[in-house]
Amino acid sequence: MSQNLFFNILTFDVPSVPITFYFSKKKIGNAQELYKNKFPKNIEELFPGITTENPDFIYTSFIYEKEGYLPFEVVLSEESIDLVKHYYNWRIKNYFKNLKKLVKSNFIEDNQIWLRDVKYNNKTFAQYDKFTLKVQFNEVSDYGELIIAYDGVTKNLKKPISQLVDEVSPALFTGVIHNRKFYKYEKIQDKIDDFSKTHAVFNNKIRAALGYEVENNLKKNKYIDYKAKIEGFINKFLVSKEFKNVVAVNNDDFLPVEKKRVGYVADECNDLVFKNGVGRIPKTDFHKLKPYSSTPHKAIHLFFILHSSFVEEVKKLESYFKNGTGFYKGLQQYAGILYHVEKGFSIVYDDLENPLPQIKQGIKDLDIKPEVTYIAVYLSPFGKHDQNLKNREVYYKVKEQLLLRRIVSQVIDFNRYKKNINSFVFDLTNISLALLAKLEGIPWQLNVSNKKELVIGVGAFKNVIENVQYVASAFSFQNNGKFNGFQYDTKSNTSELAGAISDAIYKFVNIEQNPDKVVVHFYKEMSDKELAPIVEMMDSLNIGCPLFIVTINKTRSKDIIAFDEDWHNRLMPKSGTFINISKKEHKYLLFNNSRYSNEPTFPSSESYPFPIKLKITSPTPKALEDTQMIKKLIEQVYQFSRLYWKSLRQQNVPITIKYPEMVAEIAPNFDNKEIPPYGKEILWFL
Repeated sequence: MSQNLFFNILTFDVPSVPITFYFSKKKIGNAQELYKNKFPKNIEELFPGITTENPDFIYTSFIYEKEGYLPFEVVLSEESIDLVKHYYNWRIKNYFKNLKKLVKSNFIEDNQIWLRDVKYNNKTFAQYDKFTLKVQFNEVSDYGELIIAYDGVTKNLKKPISQLVDEVSPALFTGVIHNRKFYKYEKIQDKIDDFSKTHAVFNNKIRAALGYEVENNLKKNKYIDYKAKIEGFINKFLVSKEFKNVVAVNNDDFLPVEKKRVGYVADECNDLVFKNGVGRIPKTDFHKLKPYSSTPHKAIHLFFILHSSFVEEVKKLESYFKNGTGFYKGLQQYAGILYHVEKGFSIVYDDLENPLPQIKQGIKDLDIKPEVTYIAVYLSPFGKHDQNLKNREVYYKVKEQLLLRRIVSQVIDFNRYKKNINSFVFDLTNISLALLAKLEGIPWQLNVSNKKELVIGVGAFKNVIENVQYVASAFSFQNNGKFNGFQYDTKSNTSELAGAISDAIYKFVNIEQNPDKVVVHFYKEMSDKELAPIVEMMDSLNIGCPLFIVTINKTRSKDIIAFDEDWHNRLMPKSGTFINISKKEHKYLLFNNSRYSNEPTFPSSESYPFPIKLKITSPTPKALEDTQMIKKLIEQVYQFSRLYWKSLRQQNVPITIKYPEMVAEIAPNFDNKEIPPYGKEILWFL
């Protein structure tokens, strides 16, 4: 398929002629601090003996002459990337500050420019468009590269925090704006003394406290808006003579993606095996071709957990499960689940404000028959995204109580259900799919031959309320996507993940003896500390197969992406396209969506996800020299994204990352902070 691909990158020339910088061994006045990895190569000529002294820092005013600072010529094209990147980030920051723009720098010194949207007319909020400028060198071209990314909008409250504290606690403030500068709130006390001119950046905590509704993100092609915003920013700021004096941009157009950088997963990677054939689109094929494997449980009882005022709505829901509605013909026909509703078994609670005590007692009192598998359908008065934390926790704790009694559950937001009670058909299809998976059925399977491969996924979810990153570890799968099980740790770091990963490998080797390879999908770059025990364990077991680590990151808007100019002005590259984005490492963009052809039509219900980023490494000598293996690893990531069984909609993140993330979001809210053993064998969290 023909694609005309472009990066969101402008290239620039790095000077090869000497430039005079100014340096000092001591900080005198305002200056840039340079760590020793950024010292100029010939710094010994300026400061004799400094190599022996080995200081951590020196200081520079870069191109500006400054009292107490010594001049020294540097050739940027010959210096370390760390020094050159620091210099350009500093120049870019000063350029936009001189234009009186708000500039916020992240921890790696990339500059984010906030532009006030003067067309946004609102009495409560001011709105900003955010753009990140990321500097890199010789990654996808032979030049300096400036990635221009659009990071969406942010708002700040027009009411100053001196007045806002009358309505909300300052404990909810994260960032504030004062005189066109961004500050972290906890660091403003020594820098700001006039809170009447300081404004809080709007966040979810403030939103909840003030009672604002969460804005509905409509499904739209964000590639179009993203590209238009970037082009507007480039035309206004980056192609001017003034900016080119700062960064010598050598081409005003986006950088074309070289064809040699572009690859495609094999077409059969889109194939999914159902009971009655091979399909590609679960939304239609799951119903037409039937589930690959039905639930192994033969005596299934379904019951409801509901408030006493929900009776009529539950009767209609029960009718939907039994008789269907529209094209949905019921739980039995749609998902192959043969079930019985036991009369008088359901749990009815009366306290709408505090339902948990009655529900917990009701679950405790259930007369469970060991030969029966139970499904609880809980009509929750609170959604799992409820603004009230106490209400939201009920959702989690009901799931925990049911798991303790080996009962899988399906939670339905009652308010959403009631609002859409006569048009609930698409929710019913997703619910039926998830229930089949929770009951250990297999909705569909990858169209691959079984191999002795182990795939382990590690994902994480950050609890914003507690500001802790919980990690769900060691989700274990076979190469065809069959789920083996998982382990979970309530950790705010990943230093002990190696034990869980090693355990998964050990269990697999006990059965398969000599695996062909072990692949770990990791949500961040794995440190040497995390990797070393895994390698040591494999060596101790004499496992001679290669170990691959695939780092998988959801691409944030503030990063490199690509556009396809040939797809009828829709811009999103074809699903299965992958692009090499580094000359030095195995780094790739992988486009994973529902666009399978060059046809102009595209379902309005489908989304336009940005690509995911992959980095492939291996401690096994020469393992990365096998280019076919690298492609197979990329294809495996692509295929595992097609095994998501919570929804019929195509996902762009593989379940090896997504499933652990889902568990890590839920489990920390359990009373015991642990998952009952039964919960580690099934996909209860879907």
